[in-house]
Parts: sequence; C-alpha cells; structure tokens
Amino acid sequence: MKSQSHVLRALVAMLAAALTAMPASPAWAQRVAGVGDDAAPIPKGGYRILLGGLWNDYEKVFTPDGPVGTRRVLSGLATDKLGIALLPQLTAAQAGIRALSGVGTFALSLGALEARGEVRQSIAPLALDYGVTKRLSLRVVVPYAESRDVSQLVLNRNGNGANVGRNPVYETTGAAVRASNGALIGQIESARAALAAEIARCTNAMASGCDAVRANPAGAQALVSRAQQTRSNLVTVYGDGTRGGSPVVPLTNSTVHAAVVAGIAALRADFGAFGITNIAAGVQPAAATVVFGPGGIGTIAGDTSFGVGYRQLGNTRRAGVGDVDFTATLPLFDSFRADQVKRLLSPTRAVRSNVTLGWRFGTAGADRTEDAFDVPIGEGANALLVRSTTDILFNRWAWVSATVRAAQPMADRIAVSLPLRNEAGTFGAPVSAVSAARTLGRRLDVELAPRMSIGEYFGLSAAVLMRHWGADRYDGAAGDPNATDANTVTQVARAATVQSRTLSAAAFGLSFSTLSSYVRGRSRFPAEVIYTHTVPLAASGGEVPVMASDRLELRVYTGFPRR
Repeated sequence: MKSQSHVLRALVAMLAAALTAMPASPAWAQRVAGVGDDAAPIPKGGYRILLGGLWNDYEKVFTPDGPVGTRRVLSGLATDKLGIALLPQLTAAQAGIRALSGVGTFALSLGALEARGEVRQSIAPLALDYGVTKRLSLRVVVPYAESRDVSQLVLNRNGNGANVGRNPVYETTGAAVRASNGALIGQIESARAALAAEIARCTNAMASGCDAVRANPAGAQALVSRAQQTRSNLVTVYGDGTRGGSPVVPLTNSTVHAAVVAGIAALRADFGAFGITNIAAGVQPAAATVVFGPGGIGTIAGDTSFGVGYRQLGNTRRAGVGDVDFTATLPLFDSFRADQVKRLLSPTRAVRSNVTLGWRFGTAGADRTEDAFDVPIGEGANALLVRSTTDILFNRWAWVSATVRAAQPMADRIAVSLPLRNEAGTFGAPVSAVSAARTLGRRLDVELAPRMSIGEYFGLSAAVLMRHWGADRYDGAAGDPNATDANTVTQVARAATVQSRTLSAAAFGLSFSTLSSYVRGRSRFPAEVIYTHTVPLAASGGEVPVMASDRLELRVYTGFPRR
C-alpha cells in the first residue's frame, strides 16, 4: 500500500503542476476521455464501435513470500545438475546405482539445465455499444486473443556435464541390449539358486563336498542375499530380458560404470570360492553411450520411459475467441441528464454515476494439460459481472473517475491435471488429466483515475488499480462415484487450491478526441483514440505475473448529436 500511496501523491502533484501551467483561454469540461472506464452514457439510438489491441508481456512473477519479492519465470527449473530433485522418478535408479557401484555419494545428473521463461499475450477486442434509451445502453465485447510461451530450456549445453546417459535398451538396438542384460541377470540368478541349493544340501551331515559352505555358512548365506539384491538393482537400473529399466544409466568408460563392473566381477569371484561358476568372466550390463544434449529436455518431457507425458514443452501458441461479455448499463445519477452536448461543452461542475450488470460467456478454451507451459486465452468460465463508475468533474480541465468491478465465476467442470504442478514439479509425475469441479474465486477491481484535458483534442490521464483474485479450488473427487471419504489420500491428491492474490498497478494514458469538435460542427467524425500503459507495482498472496500492458483503442460513434 505504501508504493500505491506514493504513486497517487505523484499523480496528484503532476496534475496540479499541469493545471498551473494551463493557459487562461476558455475550455469546456470533460472533452476528452481517459484510461479505464467512465460513466459517460451512449446517445439514444447511437452506436459506439471499439477496435483495439492489448499487449501483455512478462518474464517475472511476484513471489508469495512478500509484496516486494520477484523471481524469473521458470527459475525453479534452472539447476547445475538435473537430477532427482526435478526428476524424483529417478530416485530408485540413483539408489540402485549407488548399491551396484558401492559409491554411496553418487548423485545422478543429466547435466546443467538452463531455464528462462517469458509470456506474451495480445488481445484484439471488438466491442459494440448501443444506446437503447437515454437511460439504458447495451454492450457486447468479443475478444480475439493470442498467447505465446517463449520459454527456453537448454540441457547440458556443453555436452560434458552429465554422469548418466540414455539407457540403450530404449534405442533402436534395444532388443539386443535387453537380451544381453537378461543373460547377465539370468547368470546371477542361476548362481544364487545354485548356492542356495548347495546350502540346503549341506545341512545334511552326510553330504559330501561341502567344505567351503561349512567353513563359512554365514558368508554363503550373505552371498545369496547379495546376489538377490544385485539382481534386483540391475533390473531396476538396466532392465532385464523383457523390459527396460531406468531411462538413464551410467556412461560407458565412466568411473561409476567401472565400479559397477568391478562389483559384478567381485560377485563372480565370491561365488567361485564356493564352487559356483555360473557367472561368466567379463560380463557386464550395457552402459550408456549417448548423453542428452541441449534439446534433450523436450525428449525427456515427452518420453514415456521418464513417465511424464507432455506433448509440448515451451514455444507454444494459442489463438482464438476469448471470453465474451454482454452487459447493460443504467445511470444512477447524471448532472447532465444524459445530454451529450451539455456534458461536452458545459463548464459546470458535475457528478455522474452508473451501474452495469452483465454476463460473461466462458467461450475461451480451457488449459491444455498436455502442454507444460500452456498460456490460456481466457478463464473459460461463465461469470456474473457487476460494475459501477462515478465521475466527478471539478472544473473545466480536471475530473476523476472511480470504478469498482466484480466478477463472480460460476462453478463448472474442466479437464485438469491434479495435483496442480508448480515449476519444481513440472517433470515429477505423469500427466494425468481428470474431470474436476472448478470453483474460481471472486474477482474484484478498484480503480481511481484522475484525468485532465489539454486543449480541445488531447488529454492526459492516470490510474491506480487494485485487483484481487479470490482462491480457486479444483476437486477431482467431486461427483466421482468411486471417490469415498474413507480414501483420504486419494481425496487429497485429487483436490487442489490456488490461494487468493492481490495486485496493485499504475496506468498512464494519452487521449485524442473529436467529440467536442464534432458537436460544435468542426469535425466530420466523432471518434476517440486512447493509449494506455500499465505497470505493476506490488502483489501479495500467491504468485502474480509482473505484467506490463499496452492498450490502444479506437472508438467510433454513430448517431452522435451536434449542437
């Protein structure tokens, strides 16, 4: 709130300085529109056609840790070593490699992952207002929206930062590799079974040829257990004759792979001490010969062996019709009694207020769960809309508008991946879309916009905006006959909440209008052009994009009166 008050004081000071510098020539009140909404009515029987463009861009987000903290988009994915922190599905593989190699500190890494995110949005609204009567106007807004994710993820840029690579069982030669791994595992299993049988046989005091087993029965039993654990770890990491194991294994000629080979050789030697020779000399699992390169993160995201399942990863585009608004506006009070000529030419002080009710049709497409960084073109939810604007005209040059906007989205059902993912969990689990009951929180805007006329055609304006999003809830268990209260873990996994967020922003704008000139017969067309630049100031609650916006609007009127 401190930053907002500083901006407001600066705007007031700027306005006062500009008013002091204004010439003493005659001027008429409110000849030029400003940023945001105002309470100016639409002439009875007249139309206002709005064409425009809105461009949003951000590469940072406000963090939930406080109103002043920001971080770069996708910074949660940047790491010097891509390992089990971002790919927890490889935890068992890392543990298996540690056990097979005897290197207890081994931490698998696919190399450094560079991550940089940016989102760009452009919206082209087409709006049509119609003055049904002096006291009622209708409006429809149809936005065409385009969103682009221009994220960049580069893995192992230099090609030498990884200690694991692609498991060759998933390459084109996978069948032969699986057969080789299967043979190794079969030999270990055969040796284990043979020693276990020998231990059982030697329990008979009359059995012969049991000197080695009877000399070290505990060692023989430990070797059987060790062989079983080695077999299990080999299947987990490398796979067996029928299925693949981990998507990554140690690199050939690496110290870790050499340690794995040495461990198998030691196992062979220990079996040999008991007369078991089922394990061939020099046998070893197939090591990786290919590391994931700069474009490898896309392969990982879509590879079923990693268990993620995205179809796209960054650099995506969506375009289409966004959410459509239909509203009706009624005046609450108007000092000008909806007289367009009077409001443009009269120098008197005045107050004007209206209320708008409407409905938002959630025509925008829902999130694409198979796209990791999807940027939707709208919320896609029906909503009840309420807005009220009050204009206060102080003198011939200055006036201010105060607006409150509220939107109450309706509950609906959408396809969504639950639990919802943060950046750190992007690759942590398979993409699994479920039909969830969605309840979006109430949206509320409060805007204060001082405005100032400069001459007959131009105007300067500013605005301070406070925007609040209520908490959003997604419940995949609601309406599911298979979901029960007893299954608490499943219920929690299939429900998620996005906490409420609040943003404060400032806007500055320049206006050009021929309305006053048209009313006086000096212009051929009644039209307005408004440019607005909005900058975010601070946020609290959940993550909020640090989004700067530029808006350009052309408003053309028909049926506008002349003096």
